[in-house]
Amino acid sequence: MKKKVIAAAVLGFVLFISCSAAENMQQQSVPSIRDTLNTYESSFKFRSGVTWGMNQTSVQETEPIKMDRYSSGDWSVMISSEPVEVSRFTADLVYMFQKDSLQMITYEFLAEEGNTLNYQYLTGALCSVYGENKSADIRRIKRLMDCIYPGRYSEATLAQAFEWNTQDGTSIFQYYYSENRFAILYVYPGMENRNGEYIVNGL
Repeated sequence: MKKKVIAAAVLGFVLFISCSAAENMQQQSVPSIRDTLNTYESSFKFRSGVTWGMNQTSVQETEPIKMDRYSSGDWSVMISSEPVEVSRFTADLVYMFQKDSLQMITYEFLAEEGNTLNYQYLTGALCSVYGENKSADIRRIKRLMDCIYPGRYSEATLAQAFEWNTQDGTSIFQYYYSENRFAILYVYPGMENRNGEYIVNGL
C-alpha cells in the first residue's frame, strides 16, 4: 500500500511538471516574420556603427575619417582619404552602395613582399570574432566584385580565400587578389540573392 502511495505521488509530480512546462511554452510568444527580418537586416554593425542599407550621407556622418566619393550608374563608392587602422595594420577602406544603399564593404591591404604573417594574423583575428573559417569559392568573390568593378579581379590571381558567416547572414571573405595585395570583404546578406546565377522569384 505504501509503495502505491509513493508511486501515485511521483506520478502526480511528473504530471505537474509536464503541465507547467506546457503552460510556459504556450505563454512564450514567437516573433513575427517581420520582426525576424528586421533583426536580420539590422544586426550587423561595422566600425563606428555603420549598418547595411545606410546611404552615403549617413555613413559619412558615422565614419570619423573623411571619405572620397565616386559614382557610376546605380553603383557608387566611398574610399577613405587615408589608410585606416585595422587590428595591428592599416588598409584602404571602401564602402560600396547600390542605389545609395550600402551593400558591400572592403579593406584593402598592401603586404610586404614575401611576408604572409600579417595575413595569417588577420585570419586568426577574424576567427576569434566570427568562429572557424572555411574555404571560399573564388568564383563567388569575383562575381560579387564584378558588380561594381567588372574585370578587376581575375580567378587566376585570387588565392588563399577564406569565408565566415555571421548570425544575421553577412558573409565575410579574406583573400589575396594579387601577389602583394589582399582584402577583407563584407557582403550584405541579400546581396547575392539579387545578383546570383538563379532566378528566385516566387521560390
